[in-house]
Amino acid sequence: MNRIMTKMFVSLAAVFVMMLSALAIPASASAETVDVSDKITTETGPIDILGGGDHFFVRFGNDAAFGIVWGNDDVENNVYFVAIKARYLGFAQVYDRTGEMLAENHTVKIYTIYAVKLDNLLEFNDVNDDGTLPYYRLYDRETGEYTSYVSTEPMYKKVDLKTSWNATDVIETTDAEKRAWTFGLTANDEPYSQLDVGAEPVVGDNKLNNLTLTFNLEASLVEVDNATMPQWRITVQTGALAGWTYMTAERLENMTVSGKLMSYDVKWDQLIEGWDYDPANTNPMLMMEFQAITMNGFPNAWMNALMLRHMNAVGVMNCESTEGDTLAVNDSTERLPLAERIKTRLTFGTDWTSIGALTWVDDVTVDGEPKLVRAQIMAAYMVASTGTVAGHFMNFVGFVALGGLIFPGGDLIVHDPTFTSEALVDVSTDGSTGLPIMLIGLAAAIIVIIVVAVVVVSSDGKKPGKGVQNSFEKSKGSQSSDWAKYYNKK
Repeated sequence: MNRIMTKMFVSLAAVFVMMLSALAIPASASAETVDVSDKITTETGPIDILGGGDHFFVRFGNDAAFGIVWGNDDVENNVYFVAIKARYLGFAQVYDRTGEMLAENHTVKIYTIYAVKLDNLLEFNDVNDDGTLPYYRLYDRETGEYTSYVSTEPMYKKVDLKTSWNATDVIETTDAEKRAWTFGLTANDEPYSQLDVGAEPVVGDNKLNNLTLTFNLEASLVEVDNATMPQWRITVQTGALAGWTYMTAERLENMTVSGKLMSYDVKWDQLIEGWDYDPANTNPMLMMEFQAITMNGFPNAWMNALMLRHMNAVGVMNCESTEGDTLAVNDSTERLPLAERIKTRLTFGTDWTSIGALTWVDDVTVDGEPKLVRAQIMAAYMVASTGTVAGHFMNFVGFVALGGLIFPGGDLIVHDPTFTSEALVDVSTDGSTGLPIMLIGLAAAIIVIIVVAVVVVSSDGKKPGKGVQNSFEKSKGSQSSDWAKYYNKK
């Protein structure tokens, strides 16, 4: 792996461990649930991750954190929708080759961050009137950046959404089933940068007058006592020098666990006002470019092998094309031959767990009239590396995808997408046993990571002024700066 990618993922590990611990997505949960939404906490204020700025998160202890990061007067940044959580993928019964049990109910856990970044607003001429921009962006593997644009239709200018955002106060409301928060971010008089040297250099007042994002966040937390998780029999080679060497994995019957199911979604209205269209643009369109990233960190080598070979836990982004075909985007996709027009939902997950989703309605209001929103996916590139965290070797794998929502041109454009995720936290099972002596080293590695998480994530006490199978169902009855640089570059 190149040096830049390695640095990036060592830093990313610090991000992962910031808001541990648990997302479990089991197969079923008892209908006998107890609302414990009062145990959800919030935090707000300056933050260093994802390029820094300000943030607002809702969370349950150190187990799961969901929220928004944005730039402020001190640190310009994009807007990020973020879910940070540790995902429980099941339990392992670990044996040696003679059949002797080495560990009972050993937790199989990986660290995941799922984020959507609002990247740029750009203007193009939809010459063939198909609602799609036939373009791609070059990708620099050395730096992990999407860079310059290549298009067969005219692209005129863009507004970089890495800026200083003005935030309103957070207003909280509660009811019997959930807690909710509302606040807004506004960027005013943002300058354009040209994408075509032949485009008119000055149009109108030569700036986007107003981009306002109004967020409606909702979260609920309920206790569940009859959830199920995958269970595996792992057979390992043991040795005085080698420790554990992974050998085989066999799927067993699911285990019953208890925990707390935290559900989260944020719906936002995005209002775009005062774009100055190039006089040569005969069929003006605006695209809201976004980047979606899914990354997983593995705490040790044999578990990494288990995930990759048997649980397919790396993650994939599923969507449906407008032609009805299923499109699975992952770390091997790279640049699509043509930008793929898709329907109104992106889901992120693995065979065993759901990571999150980005959805939107397909209608938009343009100058008071209903119009049609189009969406497309252009590329997804693998990012992978290794690094040492708190003295322990870890592997990281995932991908960053590039997409866009396309709106017909107008002076006032209003649209409302939704970002969702969920986590089964505070997971426990009767019959769990302690780790034997030979596993103390592994336990120490996990404990060190958790201690780092508690130190880094501890709230300051402030409160606000195929691939994807979402297998959770309710039954009928500190170094983040390097990775931040990577994720904010253009």
